[in-house]
Amino acid sequence: MPAAGDGSFQWDFVTPGLPDAAFADAPGFSPTPMEQRVMLLSHLRPRSDSLVWDVGGGTGALALEIARLMPAGAVHTLERDPDALELLERNRRRFGITNLHIHEGDAPEGLAQLPPRPDRVLLEVGRPLKQVLHQVWEALVPQGRLVISTASLEGLVDATDTLGQLAAVDLQVVQATVHRMQRRGSQARLAAAEPLFLIAAERP
Repeated sequence: MPAAGDGSFQWDFVTPGLPDAAFADAPGFSPTPMEQRVMLLSHLRPRSDSLVWDVGGGTGALALEIARLMPAGAVHTLERDPDALELLERNRRRFGITNLHIHEGDAPEGLAQLPPRPDRVLLEVGRPLKQVLHQVWEALVPQGRLVISTASLEGLVDATDTLGQLAAVDLQVVQATVHRMQRRGSQARLAAAEPLFLIAAERP
């Protein structure tokens, strides 16, 4: 793997799926596993010039995946945690990405900082969902796509119920479970990452 430093990390493959180890992390913050990132990205379906909101940026792994694939577009990520914000900026510099814009704030209040009329929105459930989801849905352009990720059954139920009330179309629900081989001594075992529910929908 190429050495990583500010603006020096190179990944010349055209497919999404940056290695997890390419991202800076910290205690309590680790990138969404590569396989789950690829699934989220495939359901988001960004265009080369999309305007993407990423609500709950974390380490920035998914936002960076998107930004590097759409050089004529822009990703605006909203994050409330100061440690996560520092990681976001470190990772943005690490990849030399200029079309990822980082905003400090909490949803729903912080959504006002983001440019209007996104055509793609990523939303991580970890906050009171209905109010945020309603505001995100109102901001989303017609035929825009929303992808929600959550690790909880409560988040899954709240998201699907609310999207049903909003008359969302092309509603899809997927459980993304990743197992990776790990070696312990002479034995190889499959270790599971935390399962993730992916909810995708389109605004009519």
